[in-house]
Amino acid sequence: MMTLASARTMPPFNFNSASNMSRSFSFFYFFILSFFLVSCDSGDIIEKTTAKEENGHTVKLTASVTGMTDLTDKYTLSLATFKAGDSYATTVYNVPATANDNGEVNIIMPNVGDDVSTVELTITNRLRQRVITLASISMSDYVSATDTIRLNIGTVDVGMFNVIQHNVFNQSCIQCHGGNGGGGAAGLNLTEGQARTNLVDVASTRKEGMFRIVSGNASQSLLHQILAEGGEEVLHYNHTEVLSSQFKNDVAAVRTFIDDWINKLKIEN
Repeated sequence: MMTLASARTMPPFNFNSASNMSRSFSFFYFFILSFFLVSCDSGDIIEKTTAKEENGHTVKLTASVTGMTDLTDKYTLSLATFKAGDSYATTVYNVPATANDNGEVNIIMPNVGDDVSTVELTITNRLRQRVITLASISMSDYVSATDTIRLNIGTVDVGMFNVIQHNVFNQSCIQCHGGNGGGGAAGLNLTEGQARTNLVDVASTRKEGMFRIVSGNASQSLLHQILAEGGEEVLHYNHTEVLSSQFKNDVAAVRTFIDDWINKLKIEN
């Protein structure tokens, strides 16, 4: 054991000693190297985290939605992303089913990548396939955007008939069926406030023995038959071509949506 007396007789540390200088330098070098390595590793982690947070754009949907309860369980109102030419959504954010009775909807979609062509408020089926788009933005218009991209669409009614009226009849049909204020071809007026009355359980003026729409029975409805493949043979006019010119690759999904609305009429009536 070292005594106070022996401590007093110990020689002082010699900073000029070669061995002591070597040990001091080695310790100092190890300390600096360790600090440098830790600093480099920490910087790398921060850089990766920042890059991930800045990956893609952010889109915010603001809307007031009605008619949600009218959609059957086959369909969902979604904020979805699509790649160019694709009918199936890459990313889907479902609008809550509780968003009815003028319910306000706010959905934030982060990390929208450069491979996304459009962000759409759309009705999708169980396969996440686009059926009918209610509002859309093209991401090519926002390549250099740094702020949140806002999709503000006001009030939208997603009841099945309202969707068909606004996105099918108004877009593809009223040019012939009542768009100029007249009765329309074959005496059929498909303008708003007239279409349902002129379609549901109303006998056709062109096809004897058939009804334009048979409540609850799409396959027996003339509307279904003229929109199906080969429908031009029924009335000698290609209504399917008119529909496909608007909906292109989504026309089959649109026909199914119309059929599901017709079949749902049996319950409503």
